[in-house]
Amino acid sequence: MKKWLMSGAAFLLLASSASILAPVRAKAMVTNVPWDVTLIRETTMYEDEAFTKPAGSLAPLQTVHITKRDSQWSMADNTEEKGYLIETWQGEKWIKADPQTLIPGKYKAETATITLVDKQELYDEPFHEAASGTVISPQQVNVTGTIEWDGADFGPPRTVKFYRIQTWLGDKWIYDSFYKEAVQEKAVSTTVDLFRDTDSFELPYTGLVKTGTLKPGRYPVTAVWELPPTLGDGSPTWYKVSLPEGDRWILPEGELAGVRETTGKAELPTGGKGFAKPTYYEDENYVKVAPGSYDAFETWKDGELEWVHIRTESGALWVNPGLALKVRPAGIIPTGEEIPLTTRSATYKYPDWSRIHNMKGFFAPQTVKAFEKWLSPEGIAWYHVHGTWDDWWIPENDAEEPAKQPAEPEINSAVTG
Repeated sequence: MKKWLMSGAAFLLLASSASILAPVRAKAMVTNVPWDVTLIRETTMYEDEAFTKPAGSLAPLQTVHITKRDSQWSMADNTEEKGYLIETWQGEKWIKADPQTLIPGKYKAETATITLVDKQELYDEPFHEAASGTVISPQQVNVTGTIEWDGADFGPPRTVKFYRIQTWLGDKWIYDSFYKEAVQEKAVSTTVDLFRDTDSFELPYTGLVKTGTLKPGRYPVTAVWELPPTLGDGSPTWYKVSLPEGDRWILPEGELAGVRETTGKAELPTGGKGFAKPTYYEDENYVKVAPGSYDAFETWKDGELEWVHIRTESGALWVNPGLALKVRPAGIIPTGEEIPLTTRSATYKYPDWSRIHNMKGFFAPQTVKAFEKWLSPEGIAWYHVHGTWDDWWIPENDAEEPAKQPAEPEINSAVTG
């Protein structure tokens, strides 16, 4: 008997994978279960849950809404002995939970022409086991209807979609595949910095033969296409770059988009870390930048924080002045004080309540020697100590985070004119 669940591992990743996976009939109970099913064959409806009183039939390729099902229902447990209570024009009726006659999702009649860019298998019915064995070449096809549902086992929705198309063999179905009209590009005028060799394509789809390889550098961008988020992958972005040979699409990793030119000075009163590109501030691959004022020539926003490209004796480096002042605030002085640690003590990566390193209860009672001290605006003394594998900050006397923090002045720019 067929089971019509698409596994979460087989979701469609439009334009970002060389291979497109068809839905798989999985065997596990899932969280995202459909409340709409589409009938693919004529289906008998009943007055009772025991299926003893027929009440007519429903024509195929129509969607019905489920109002009741077994509380222990699962995708893997479809049997004709179980049923769904559905809404009809005659009131609520029962139908059998028969995977031979229905599939999840909503059917929609459509009239559209789409342009396929790679080979596509034809299906006699809109599920994986119904592959006809016929493959069509890239071409324009006429779409007459679609069936769509959420195929994710858990987490964010993952759309599964079949298209009914006209062919010389009659109406057939194709599973989601990249097609030109799917691209929803947004015009922009910006740049993208590449830090590694990156393949380019005529369309935003890695299933195509690449047109070339872009070397590390900065390229002008005329459009972007942001794909839906995928499990653990964030939201990949395609960039349309302008090249002498024409526009090309790239899907880079570790890129830097939207760098702006600037003039002025970047102030680092307590010094900071310099990087080849904006990165995690805890990254170990950095150059120590001494306190001072530096010529700035580029900026890049990372949320509320602004990275600045400066010129130093070690070459051009990216620094984060706002974060540098949090890591090493002004007013730090040397000290040799002995600091007691208790089971209530917590340690911090730097003197900021949000940057906790070790939770309370991590330490046994002991005494440690501090080598630096800083007095916060709230009047709390913070002590810098050498840890076993890192240096930590500890607030005095097991101090608690203030209930209300004083508002910090907004840093609109890290560059001064």
